[in-house]
Amino acid sequence: MARRTGSASSTSLTPTSGEPSRSTRPSISRRRAEEDWKRLLYLSHTDKRRAFEEYAAFYLSTSGQTYWSDTHQLSLYLDNYHQWLDQRLGAADRATEMITEIYVPRQALTPFLGDVRKEFRQNRMEVSYGTIRLIEKDDESFLAWARQPYACIIFNLHVVHTPQGLDRAGRAFRSLIDLAIAYGGSYYLTYHRWATRRQVETCYPQFPEFLRWKRTYDPEERFQSDWYRHYKSMFADVV
Repeated sequence: MARRTGSASSTSLTPTSGEPSRSTRPSISRRRAEEDWKRLLYLSHTDKRRAFEEYAAFYLSTSGQTYWSDTHQLSLYLDNYHQWLDQRLGAADRATEMITEIYVPRQALTPFLGDVRKEFRQNRMEVSYGTIRLIEKDDESFLAWARQPYACIIFNLHVVHTPQGLDRAGRAFRSLIDLAIAYGGSYYLTYHRWATRRQVETCYPQFPEFLRWKRTYDPEERFQSDWYRHYKSMFADVV
């Protein structure tokens, strides 16, 4: 715990009793350099087993390091990395990775992943990266992302930017949502627009009401996006 001290114009956080100060805590001593990340990105497209082994070995070696909550997400990002990756792979068509988050009840995680493995192997879908974390029930948001304590599985799929590639990606993302629904799960609403109306209504039954409230509070629709316009059109008959 930390307590706030100082005047209104000069405020600082002071460690409470028993909490080591920032200067006495261990700092991060091991980080991956840009070339390390490039190597992992390349391996994730060419040798997934090796990519996982190297990634896991590195982070296991960092056990015990302290990551500050205000900086731990400020990691290196390689802008436009897929341009040089496409060149190195000799790709005929441009590609990127695209993210989605899928939620299932925690006890359903193992069978769900088994179903995904079967589905993706059968259809030869390319997963470049993924993580698993536990999330708690969201009882504050109108469009609650977690109706119960869920296991959250993040998938980054390799998407080729051709009509056939985009169609294939859409089918893959919809397949993941259907697999989650079968276990009473859901998905994160805003990462893509490939979900069907049935999937949206199943996972977010309050969505039409959300759109109606949006028009109530923003009658001139000053706040909008491609995502909003897509779903406004999808639910035009009930908004």
